[in-house]
Amino acid sequence: MNGQDQAGGGLDRLNYPGLLAGIALVILPFLGAWWTFSLGTDALVIALSPFEVLVTSFGKEITSPLITSLNIALKLVMIYYGVLLIAGSILRAQEERRSLSDILVRASARKFLWLVILFVVSVAIADFAINEAFSRMGVPAQVPYFFGKSAFALQVGPVAMTVPVIQGFTLMFGIAVLVALIALAASYYQDRGTTGARRVEEGNQAVSAGEKAPGETESQGR
Repeated sequence: MNGQDQAGGGLDRLNYPGLLAGIALVILPFLGAWWTFSLGTDALVIALSPFEVLVTSFGKEITSPLITSLNIALKLVMIYYGVLLIAGSILRAQEERRSLSDILVRASARKFLWLVILFVVSVAIADFAINEAFSRMGVPAQVPYFFGKSAFALQVGPVAMTVPVIQGFTLMFGIAVLVALIALAASYYQDRGTTGARRVEEGNQAVSAGEKAPGETESQGR
């Protein structure tokens, strides 16, 4: 019965939000774009995430070795933090390794939130840069920030056409925000019950001291 109680107590001490967020951090880098932008039907299509940049123009992919290398590096870093969060969440169940667990969770739990915030800022900068480029080229277009649709008229010789501009966040971005919030919650969950555990430990030490006291008294009497 004691073994079963200890096993149950260990499972109760796991950091479940951290465990869930850590697994998600390992998987998310491979699940596609967070934001898409398209100019015309296929004149320019951009699909972005911190781990992937896909740019195509009239069906032809435009690549950059530098950007590809940065994306791979971010994938590896995020997988690393995911593994740290998983390890810290599991080690929380072992009281003798609680300090190590705290270090691992605190080192990894909030990193993804900062990445999501940085990505949103990057999208805002990209929208600003696109609007500036259109303005300097004399294109009568205003790209909405973050998501939305717009269009502008373009005259090519005798031919007039309307060019649609569409952009927006994908479902994967919504999932990324949810994972970031769960990871943030894991950092607070990590401290849950710490005070109570210390009080129990102090109580056990007091009981042990009380059990030793009669023996010590008897020895002194002899």
